[in-house]
Amino acid sequence: MLPPALGTVMNRRTMLRTTPLLALSGCVGTGGGGDGGGDGGGDDSPRVTGRSFEDTGECSDAETATADDSDGEVRIEGCVTGPNGCAVAALGSAAVGDGVLEVVVTTERDAPPDVACTEALVYRAYVATITTDGEVSSVRVVHDAPGGRETVVDTAA
Repeated sequence: MLPPALGTVMNRRTMLRTTPLLALSGCVGTGGGGDGGGDGGGDDSPRVTGRSFEDTGECSDAETATADDSDGEVRIEGCVTGPNGCAVAALGSAAVGDGVLEVVVTTERDAPPDVACTEALVYRAYVATITTDGEVSSVRVVHDAPGGRETVVDTAA
């Protein structure tokens, strides 16, 4: 039989090993409860079902974009600022919330870490196509550029 103090230490160690797993267990489940997280709650807002994105080269009119919404497909063309010569345009995110499709465009490094990049801002053109399973009420395009986040298109305004 173990002395009482040793038994307490063993239980504490077991608890310390399992507590992180218990804390995460609610985060990784498929869920269904909460505010709009389930499938059968009658929420008819559209969802993003497809996305394509392409950096199309250099451009000259920074922090601009146009959005064309037709039949569940939104085509966005724009020009985003990158921090250096190794930057290319990239899709940050695309999601629908309250009927508004918000597309965030950013830049990412397109060179190995050991390659030196020019230290000048660059303007990168892009084309994005976002498909939804229904009509959205408006489209918002946000550029996450070196100068900060800026809404460049808001079709609801």
